[in-house]
Amino acid sequence: YVTGYTSSAATTFPVTVGPDLTQNGGYDAFVAKVNAAGTALIYAGYIGGSNHDSGISIAVDGAGNAYVTGSATSTETTFPVTVGPDLSHNGGITDAFVAKVNAAGTALLYAGYIGGSNSEASSGIAVDAAGHAYITGDTGSTEATFPVTVGPDLTYNGGYRDAFMAKVSLTGASLIYAGYIGGNGNDYGVD
Repeated sequence: YVTGYTSSAATTFPVTVGPDLTQNGGYDAFVAKVNAAGTALIYAGYIGGSNHDSGISIAVDGAGNAYVTGSATSTETTFPVTVGPDLSHNGGITDAFVAKVNAAGTALLYAGYIGGSNSEASSGIAVDAAGHAYITGDTGSTEATFPVTVGPDLTYNGGYRDAFMAKVSLTGASLIYAGYIGGNGNDYGVD
């Protein structure tokens, strides 16, 4: 399973099955599954809108669903938001995004933003046996606009960026927890 980003059009990028077979403008995130022998793509498709959207990290659950996270500059008018956790781009240049692709690669089970009024980027994702996604990255948004809930820390700590950690519900519709990890310097969460 691979994620990344591309400006290649569908005429040259090896799209097959989905989740989206059309390049949407700027850079789109992409998700692909390679067969066990490494000889062919089982699926490959775009996740993106009209601006620059990047897939940075990918995880896979026991059923073969792929979970992709990264950063999105595309707003909800063109980004394929569905279910959540947040269906609106929150401002700044980028919001973190999280998307769950079905095992066949044909559709998004959920896709949405995690962000506040400043910029966010997500750089790591993991999934547990139950199907909860765990996201980490960095944010410049304070608790006034970032969707803090439960913790681990509900207060922005200063500096240019704080790391953040979030747990996404099974359906993708909400955050079970979201909070900061940081001090008064610059802090980044990575895979």
